[in-house]
Amino acid sequence: MTKTKFYACLFLAISYFALCAANGLSQTFSWTPSERYDQGQDTSLAIHASGLILDAHRTQTIGGRGLWYHLGIPNGTSVSWGGSQLFPWAGTWPNVAISKEGYVIFVYSTGDYKGDSDLYYAVGKIDPYGGTNQTIQWLTASTRWDSGFHSSIAITQTGVIVGVHESGSGGKGLYYRVGHLTNPNGGDYTIAWDSGGYGNWYDDGINPHIAINNLNQVVEVHQVTGENYLHYRRGNLSGGTITFGGSPQYSSDTEEPTVALLDNGSVKEIDVYGNVYARSGVLNPHDPWTVNWDSIPLLLSNDDSDRGRYPALATNGTYALATWTSFSFDITGRLYYSITKLQ
Repeated sequence: MTKTKFYACLFLAISYFALCAANGLSQTFSWTPSERYDQGQDTSLAIHASGLILDAHRTQTIGGRGLWYHLGIPNGTSVSWGGSQLFPWAGTWPNVAISKEGYVIFVYSTGDYKGDSDLYYAVGKIDPYGGTNQTIQWLTASTRWDSGFHSSIAITQTGVIVGVHESGSGGKGLYYRVGHLTNPNGGDYTIAWDSGGYGNWYDDGINPHIAINNLNQVVEVHQVTGENYLHYRRGNLSGGTITFGGSPQYSSDTEEPTVALLDNGSVKEIDVYGNVYARSGVLNPHDPWTVNWDSIPLLLSNDDSDRGRYPALATNGTYALATWTSFSFDITGRLYYSITKLQ
């Protein structure tokens, strides 16, 4: 290489990193090769600050309604998983969150299709510093909280719960809820909904997922109905109301997104289009409604686990973990994960 070409390449590289810094674009992290950890489908994830991981998923066969969970702990570049345990309730689209104290918020859909589905939740307790073979101790019965389908739930360190879901009556609408545990110190572990008795419409679409940080900043991602286009909405939570900005498209030819948000404004996103891809971004410090996304997603799945479906994503600020489903030729779902260290 000539000196002229060398300095030209060096200039372009420096310019690129300077541009990334100016735009607040996040660092690209090294995800581990995908690794199979169970059978199942439709995964969901939560990670406690301690590092304890909670995975929830549906049974591996098409049409199956058994719901299962794993506990795990990061172990370098892999995860040490405990045994698979059965939830007391059956349904579809399980979703989980873990509070600072170790309260587990578990939500699921009753319907196989959105044309006729309700949403239920249950609250349990785990020791966030305990082992991976402990069992969730359930503190409430399963309780209906809305008509809806394919939900996503998240909780802050102060106990604010946010959820989004599709319409449960066949419509295109997406709705949000905001709540908190009523009085856990007094033995009342039910959810009090600060946003009102019903879901609040905020957009049209499918496959919604929401993330919230401890500054009450919110990022929601979803897919356009009937299209492989992804949109996001950045917002802020005050009381029981989320104020969202616009709904710009951030990806085409991908689907089924999931998102995580850190207090430093870093955004992590996973989506699929045959294979599984990771994307990073950061909250724009100058525009309260914008996320600056990296332009090039990173491939996570490999030849053994391609055709990924419905990924899940969680982070505690130290690790980020992604899981997804791959279906074999006998229509049996297999679960894979990839992990990256953020610090």
